[in-house]
Formats: sequence, C-alpha cells, structure tokens
Amino acid sequence: MNKEQLTIVLQAFFDESISRTSAWLAYCNFNSLLEDGDKDTIEYFLKVVEMDRISRLKLRNTMAEQGNELTPHQLDQYIFLLLLSLNRYIEQII
Repeated sequence: MNKEQLTIVLQAFFDESISRTSAWLAYCNFNSLLEDGDKDTIEYFLKVVEMDRISRLKLRNTMAEQGNELTPHQLDQYIFLLLLSLNRYIEQII
C-alpha cells in the first residue's frame, strides 16, 4: 500500500483522520517492526488489535504517562494502521 492509498483508506473509515504524514510513518514503522520477525513484538501487536475498550484506555493512559497523548479516536486509527500492517505481514508469510 502506498501513501496515497493509505490516506484514502483512513479517510474512508474515519471522519477526522490523523495527518497523512503521521499515518504513513506509523504504518511504515509497524511494517518494519513486523519484518524484523521478533516473536514477542508480533504477539504484542496481536494483543493490541484485540484490546477491548478498557484495555485501550489503559494503553492510552500508559502512553500519556510517557508523553504521547492520544484521543480515543486517534488511538483507534493507529490500531487500525497496525491491523493493516499485520494483514500485510500475514499475506507475505503465507
């Protein structure tokens, strides 16, 4: 998926999408981490995309404590990007 396609997908699913640059950087970083093939990272990413509302709130609070504050809507978008990266990774290994 290229930057333009990613932007179109985000705009289709989210009313107020995160910036194009932030989305692309996150998507590329997720892809890079997955390509490293670290089992613990992959397992953590899978847990993140399966988080319920309470777990997402805890994740947001942890991120805020580290100086990375996100709205619930923004976190949903980053998790969506992670899901897209996981899908890409799975397609490559099958």
